[in-house]
Amino acid sequence: MVIAKTHSHDSFVANAVTTQIEEKPKEWLSLRDDLTLVQGPRAYDGSPTWTLYDPAVHRYFRIGWLEFECLHRWELGNAEGIIESIRNETPIEIELSDIEHFVEFIELNNLVKPKGRESSVQFANLQHASKPGFWTWLLHNYLFLRVPLIKPNRYLKKALPVMNVFFQRRFIILLVLGICFALVLVSQQWSEFTHSFLYSFTAEGILATMGMMSLSKVVHEMGHAFAASHFGCRVPAMGIALMLGMPVLWTDVTDAWRLPRRKDRLIIDSAGMIAELTLATIATILWTMLPDGPLRSGIYLLASSAWLITLGINLNPFMRFDGYYIMSDLLDMPNLQDRSFKLGLWQLREGLFGFGISPPENFPKKRHRFIVLYAYSIWIYRLILFTGIAWAVYYFFFKILGLALFAVEIGWFIIRPIAKEVGVWRKMLASRSVPIKPRPAWLVPLSFIALVLIPWQSHILVPGLLLAEAEYTLYSIEAAQVSEVFVKEGDFVKPNQVLVKLESPDLDYKIKAAQLILNELTQRLALQSMELKLARNNPVDYEQLQSTRAEIQGLQDVKEKLTIKATFEGHVRDLSDWLIPGEWLAKDEPLGIVESTNVIVIAYAEEADLEKLKVGGEGRFYPEGGDLQSISVTIAAVDKTGTRDLKVEELASKYGGEIAVRPDEQDQLIPEQGLYRVLLQFPKNERLWNSTIRGRLSLATEADSIANRLLRLITVTLVKESGW
Repeated sequence: MVIAKTHSHDSFVANAVTTQIEEKPKEWLSLRDDLTLVQGPRAYDGSPTWTLYDPAVHRYFRIGWLEFECLHRWELGNAEGIIESIRNETPIEIELSDIEHFVEFIELNNLVKPKGRESSVQFANLQHASKPGFWTWLLHNYLFLRVPLIKPNRYLKKALPVMNVFFQRRFIILLVLGICFALVLVSQQWSEFTHSFLYSFTAEGILATMGMMSLSKVVHEMGHAFAASHFGCRVPAMGIALMLGMPVLWTDVTDAWRLPRRKDRLIIDSAGMIAELTLATIATILWTMLPDGPLRSGIYLLASSAWLITLGINLNPFMRFDGYYIMSDLLDMPNLQDRSFKLGLWQLREGLFGFGISPPENFPKKRHRFIVLYAYSIWIYRLILFTGIAWAVYYFFFKILGLALFAVEIGWFIIRPIAKEVGVWRKMLASRSVPIKPRPAWLVPLSFIALVLIPWQSHILVPGLLLAEAEYTLYSIEAAQVSEVFVKEGDFVKPNQVLVKLESPDLDYKIKAAQLILNELTQRLALQSMELKLARNNPVDYEQLQSTRAEIQGLQDVKEKLTIKATFEGHVRDLSDWLIPGEWLAKDEPLGIVESTNVIVIAYAEEADLEKLKVGGEGRFYPEGGDLQSISVTIAAVDKTGTRDLKVEELASKYGGEIAVRPDEQDQLIPEQGLYRVLLQFPKNERLWNSTIRGRLSLATEADSIANRLLRLITVTLVKESGW
C-alpha cells in the first residue's frame, strides 16, 4: 500500500500506482539522501505502516509493510535480490510486478537521485507534465484559489505555553457545560433568536454576516494551527483562499500526517470546530444577557454564523472540510475520497458489465459496502453542488460571463467526467471477446433513461393563492362614534344592506353652522330690493350662498357615508373589535371586510410551461398546511405577457412564498424568472373558506417527458438571455 499526501491541507494524490512500466530501468535507481522514514500508525487491518517524508516539496507518503521491506533492502541493487530476501526473511508474498509498481511510484514522485542528462530530462518532463496548463489550472481554481501570506510557525511556538490550557480535559468539560448552559438560555428566547435570523438575509445583514463569518473562520484556522503546533508539527503557511470570490483563511497542517497516533490527528482535525464552538457558546450567552442595541446585534450574527459554519459546513463529509478528515482518520483510511472513487468505479463497471477485473483494494465486506456507498453519495452530492454553483455563477455575474461560467460548470465538472467514463466503458467493451449478457444492474440506468425520456408527466405544479373575486374594506371616513352594528363575523349580506351606523357630533355641528349661514344669506338676498345698501352686495352674497349650499351638500354626503352599506353580495369577515355601540373610532380606521361569494385562484406558471396551459383545463388546488381538503379548479384565463412585478405578495419568497423575487429601487417585487399569471375558478362558484389561503396547484396537461421540459427550459433561457 502506497498512499501520498501533498503539501496542501486538503489535496491528495492517488493512493496507489497501478499502471504497468513499459520499460524496465536499465540501471537501479538510487534514493535521495534527504528522504525521511518514520514509523506510522497501524492500518485498519492491524498491519504496520510507515511515513516517508519528502522535504523538497513538503509531501508525505504512507507506505505499507511490503514497501518498507523493499526500502530496507534497496541497497541490494536489483529486484530479484529484493524478492528473494523478502521471501526468505519475511512471511510476505511478493511478485516482480509489486517491485515494478513500487519503482514506478518512486520514479514518478521524484524520490530518486538524477543521474546523467537523460535522467535530468526525464525528471524535467515529469515535472512539466505534473503542472497543468493555464486554462486547466483556471478551470480548477477559479472557484477556490489559495494565496499564502505568512509563515506562522515561529509565532505559534511562542504563544503555545499560553494556549496549551485549551488542550486539557477540563477545558472540554467546561466547554460542554457552557454549551448546555447556552442552549438552556437561548431556549427561553427561542422565538426571538430564530426570527432575528431573518435579518441575516437583508443587504446590511449579509455584509455583517460575512464579516462575522470571517472572524469565526480566523478563530477556526487558529485552532488548527495551535493544535498542530501543540503536537510538535510544523505549520509552514497560512493564507487567504478565495471561495466563490469570498475571502476565507486556510492553514497548512500537512505535517500532522506524520503523527503515528490517530487520536492526535483527530484532535488537530476537530480543533477548528472546537474553537468555533467555544466562540459560538460565548457569543450565545452574551446575546441572551446584553440589552438591545448594535452590540447585541453583532454578537447575534457572530453566534449564529459560528453555529452555522461549525454544524452546517465543517461537519460535511462529502467535501474536504473538517468532517471529511475526521471521517478519514476515524476509518484510518488516508486519501479516502480518491480510494473510494476507484472502488466505486470498479463496482459500477463490474455491476454493469462484469469485466472480471480485480478490485483496486481489498476490504472487509462491511467496509467495502460503506466505501462504495460513500463514493456514490459524493457523486450525487457533487452533481447537486456543481449544478447549484453553475446557477449561482450564472446569476451573480453579468450575462456573457455568467453564461460562459455556467457552461464551464456543467460541461467540465458534470458532462466531461460522465463522457470520460463512458469512453472507458467503450474501450473495455471493445477489447472484450465474450459478448456482454444482460445483468440485473442494467435496470437502474434503464429505469433512469425511461424516467427522463418517456412522457409520463401529465401535471405541472405551480404556486397559487385562493382569494375572493372581489373584496371591499369597510372604514370610517371621519372620526365618529359607533351608533348601531347590524352584522356579525361571517354574516351573509346583500347589496345596499346597512351594516354599521356611525355618528359624528362634530360633523352635525358643521352642518348646523352651515345651515344657519345659508338661512342668513337667503334672508339677506330676499331683502335686497327693499334696501339699496344691501343690494350693492348682491353678487358677493349670491356667490357665498352657492358655496354654502355646496358645503352643506358635501357634509350631508359625508354624513350619509357614516351609514355603511354593502356594495355587493358577500360575507363579512375581520370585523374590528371596536365595533361596539358607544365606542369612538379614528378617521380612516378599518372596520372589517366584505368579500364576494365567488372565489378565484391566482397562480403563476413558468414560461417553459406556458404552451401546455389551455383555457378550460382542469386541476386541483392543495391548500398549504395539509389540514384542508383539496378542491377542483378550472383555468379561466392565461396572460399573454409576462409578469414584470409580482402584485400578489403572499406568493413572494420575501413573505414566505415559493416565487423567488428581488425588490427593485421602488420596492417592487421582481420575479427572478419569467412568469405568467393564470386565473382559475371553481366550477360551482361556491364559497369554501372565509380567508385568503396560499397553496399549490396541480394542473392537468398533455403527457410530457423530463427531457422535453429541460429542452424547453434551456431554449427559453437562451432566447431570453440572447438579447444582450
